Amino acid sequence: MAVALGNRSSRSSSTSSWRDFDFYLIATMLVLMAFGLVAIFSAYGLNTEAEGNAVQQGIFAVVGIVLMLVLASVDYRFLASLAIPFYVLGLAGLATVHVIGETIGGAQSWIQVGPVTVQPSEFAKMTTLIALATFVSSRGSAMRQPLNMVVASLIVALPAGMVLIEPDLGSAIIYMVMWFSVMVAARTRPIYFILGLLSLPAVVWFAWNYVMEPYQQSRLTISFDPDRDPMGLGFNIIQARIAIGDGGLWGRGLAGGTQSQYDLLSVRESDFIFSHVSSMFGFVGMVALMLSFILLLWRVLRVVDLARDQLGQCLAMGIFGMLFFQTFLNIGFNIGIMPVTGVTLPFISEGSSSLWTYLIAIGILQSILMGHRKFAFQRGL
Repeated sequence: MAVALGNRSSRSSSTSSWRDFDFYLIATMLVLMAFGLVAIFSAYGLNTEAEGNAVQQGIFAVVGIVLMLVLASVDYRFLASLAIPFYVLGLAGLATVHVIGETIGGAQSWIQVGPVTVQPSEFAKMTTLIALATFVSSRGSAMRQPLNMVVASLIVALPAGMVLIEPDLGSAIIYMVMWFSVMVAARTRPIYFILGLLSLPAVVWFAWNYVMEPYQQSRLTISFDPDRDPMGLGFNIIQARIAIGDGGLWGRGLAGGTQSQYDLLSVRESDFIFSHVSSMFGFVGMVALMLSFILLLWRVLRVVDLARDQLGQCLAMGIFGMLFFQTFLNIGFNIGIMPVTGVTLPFISEGSSSLWTYLIAIGILQSILMGHRKFAFQRGL
């Protein structure tokens, strides 16, 4: 009888795990990646080169989905036991960039690995998040103590600082947003958030005066007044706004608007892909894309709510912060309300690193969902 009961319990646990798999989250993610594949195909001119780049992005997507499914099948609490090796590996990747990294767009952020160019700062987001969430959850209510808060801050400050000196200000800010999100999940003292906000001007001043080059400073300031240099640093920003307006209500079709067709909108396969999508699909398509992101973020917050331990809550909340702010930052500089920082639009922009990072994140979210019911049952025992 004991054996029969055990078998029945095992089957029930397995069934509940797959029942808790969030197919809405996966469907929304696939919709966003489909947007990206069509936009990348269009951005390169609907020719043979375009087909090659779209196929390559499709291969990246398939590899990423495999990674996602692997992470979904692994108990997320097992990741906590590997937090330190993961963290060290992430730091090693960031250090390697400064030795053999390639400089693209003024930032030494990429490493050529065979036929693929990878960006270690993207993967280090997840290794840092795992380390931070593991530390915070292991301390529990003791996170209200100043020493633990200092250690948690240093866990993020070290990789964020290494990213900042690449220099990649946008990614460095995302690390800080991730720290803030995890601290919210940890329910730490409000005074720590106040101190963090008070220290922010000093961090910005240091980065402005001792990290950023003059041309990078100009790139940030020109974002809010591109007409000061309409044929130079402000050119892409102006063209991005024109492309969005040119899309009208229904868009200009797969070829995109005139800015894309005449190659006036640069980096339209990555940084300015939102503007290109808007010119293709118009206001309706732009709203559909933004609603897809809103749905995705809502499903991530659902994971935060359903997580039954602090580790799961911290991981899910950190992923929410990363995803929300990176999306907001990219769309923001496309429409002219945020400075241009060169971050990608998650699941949409061309490239492997950001796509794989966020697919890994979705896999961890699914692991939290698939394990939460079983974990609650075990705690009840």
